[in-house]
Amino acid sequence: MPKGVKNLANRVFILDGYLDEPSCLGVPPYISPHVRYTFGALRAAGLDGEEIGYGTIDALRRSPELLSQLAEAEIVVIIAGTTVPGRYLGGMPISLKEIRELAAQLQKPRVILSGPIIHCNLDFGDVDYIAREIPGLVAYYLLTGEDMEGKLPPEEIVDAWAPLGAEVTRKHPGYPNLVCELETFRGCPRGSHCSFCSERFKKVTYQRSIDGIIAEVEALAALENTCFRLGAQTDLLLFHAIPREGKLVPNPAALEALYSGIRRVAPGLKVLHMDNINPSTIADFPEESSQALAIIAKYNTPGDTAAFGLESADPVVLQANNIGTDPEKTFRAIEIMNAVGGWRQEGIPKLLPGLNFLHGLRGESRGTMELNLEFLRRVRDAGLLLRRINIRQVNPLGDYRLRKDVASAYRFQQYKDAVNKEINKPMLQKVFPRGTLYRDVIIEESKGLTAYGRQPGSYPILVGIPGKFPLGSKLDVKIVDHGYRSITGLPWPLKIREATLEQLAALPGIGKNRARKLFLARDIDSFAKLQQLLPDADLRGLEEYISFA
Repeated sequence: MPKGVKNLANRVFILDGYLDEPSCLGVPPYISPHVRYTFGALRAAGLDGEEIGYGTIDALRRSPELLSQLAEAEIVVIIAGTTVPGRYLGGMPISLKEIRELAAQLQKPRVILSGPIIHCNLDFGDVDYIAREIPGLVAYYLLTGEDMEGKLPPEEIVDAWAPLGAEVTRKHPGYPNLVCELETFRGCPRGSHCSFCSERFKKVTYQRSIDGIIAEVEALAALENTCFRLGAQTDLLLFHAIPREGKLVPNPAALEALYSGIRRVAPGLKVLHMDNINPSTIADFPEESSQALAIIAKYNTPGDTAAFGLESADPVVLQANNIGTDPEKTFRAIEIMNAVGGWRQEGIPKLLPGLNFLHGLRGESRGTMELNLEFLRRVRDAGLLLRRINIRQVNPLGDYRLRKDVASAYRFQQYKDAVNKEINKPMLQKVFPRGTLYRDVIIEESKGLTAYGRQPGSYPILVGIPGKFPLGSKLDVKIVDHGYRSITGLPWPLKIREATLEQLAALPGIGKNRARKLFLARDIDSFAKLQQLLPDADLRGLEEYISFA
């Protein structure tokens, strides 16, 4: 038995190295359940909240003096693991090199490595313990000498620790604008898994109780957290699914109880979104799925996105990688979700599908990209909406090998350019029409004369906003233009006498030359004076964007 920590007053430090896996997000503005479970385990072991340190890898990079706090702790828990590649705006996940260097520097503390990274067959250096799959188990054992694994079912352990871990959100630098990732179940319920997916490595699987998730949300909401995402599952429609003739059938009653319960304990929530759904579930069980999707669209907040993992429209690739859907089923699922969830609230669709494509998969050929394009054109031509199209290279895990000999970088870029021009931009123009009011955009980055922000939620669209705004500030914008994967918005209402030259130029029908006239004429206090100043301009609809106050 490892040497325990005798004095519970000794501080434990949780280093959030962030995680990103197919079924869970944990890079800011998201906070993963793994962090909260670990904090809850320490609280259950008897530690006070003030005895538990918490920091992010970004904070450690910016403030090396934070290292001294880690060095003085008795236990350091590093939570990490990006099993899918991504581009991040809110933070950069910890690297393997950083884990090794940190473990070598921490001589006094016992270092525990936790999170999806434990499924990767890597050399982690001087790490003392590789955590078991339920975050917090090893730290709890070191503190108490009690081995919870096997003593209680994993879902009961998680349900007990999750509410206790809610208070860690107040230690996060992104609080109170965090999106709290909620786990409904762990592991993929398919009997055989996609060949490239990290879910196949998970040995501990469970379904959480409805009451346990609701209690977790209640604890988070009591601490003024307002944004929640049911993201940590492979197919939300299979939450408490009903076995029928060897298959799992969606259970609308369970989702009604879950969603209505969340709304009951968090009446002031601002975001309630979800993530993954297997399109095959919708296509195979359209009646039950339609009922379930209608329930989600009833209780969620606008802009919700259900990621569909088609991965490839090439039947050879689908078969070679045991992918659990196909183009026909996915197309039918897109139709059903558009019909059930495509209605708008505050101008924004309630629930739309997203579509994931992976490249570098077994069986891929030079024709694969064209098949993907044909499928996307079919969706577009049918008038159906997709909220997000994600094209990326597979991240090889275990013994999976990336196909690198199919297409040149140039040809792959041509393919992505075609998707952007033919599909992405027209989709954004339909999903977020010009003039749409987009609320609560949080500024995350500023470059030159443009700021970039996103709403909290599931795969929120990136908004470029002319002007300079403090990081973390929140504003409502009106959409004025569309890119391939982002939109342009102006602060709403735009006070025309205070607007910058760049903001005035972005107004519909204005442009740079007219913007200069407006910028110099600061006495404009009515629409009539505006029209008088620009007699040749078509200003119809401009009053929706501006204020003369």
